[in-house]
Amino acid sequence: MAMYSYDRVLSDVRQVYEQLNGVKAPRIDPRNPRFPLPKGVDPVSLVQSEINYLNLFLLNSGMSLRLSRIPAWTPNSEVFETSKEYVIDLELPGVGKDDVQVQHFNSFIIVRGARRFQRKSDDAVYLGSDRVYGTFERLYQVPPYLEPDRLRTFWNDGVLEITIPKSGAPEKTDEEEKASKRPSTGTGKA
Repeated sequence: MAMYSYDRVLSDVRQVYEQLNGVKAPRIDPRNPRFPLPKGVDPVSLVQSEINYLNLFLLNSGMSLRLSRIPAWTPNSEVFETSKEYVIDLELPGVGKDDVQVQHFNSFIIVRGARRFQRKSDDAVYLGSDRVYGTFERLYQVPPYLEPDRLRTFWNDGVLEITIPKSGAPEKTDEEEKASKRPSTGTGKA
């Protein structure tokens, strides 16, 4: 495993600083530090604790949402059909109705949205989080026998249900069409 050098840490910190502030980071000379480490301090532990602190700051301030340009997570889903409709269920706990968009484009249903971090109280100090915040996007290719212009959405216990009515019986594929035209080899008993 390659060693993560001090120069690499400084260049990474400079990039994050410039992304957050939108201005060039001040130059630092690693050979002549303004604030040298006290004797007995483990530099690796110190860098790791600073990284952890920066991650919590980005999470708690909502800055990570502004830095993210790509979907940060993917909600779990189920897709099934009944005799009358096509259904997509997405698990979206912690996501508000106003934070989700459902669109139909060509033969796709596109679901976009965001789960936003909300501080529980002003004096709360977060020590960790396993939740994923940020934007998400799911694309579902839908069959041609649906009427996507008439899709409906329902919210139930953190699950978004998208129902799309069928316009008629599903169209047969080429193989199903050929199979139905073949002569039957059975005895004729049902």
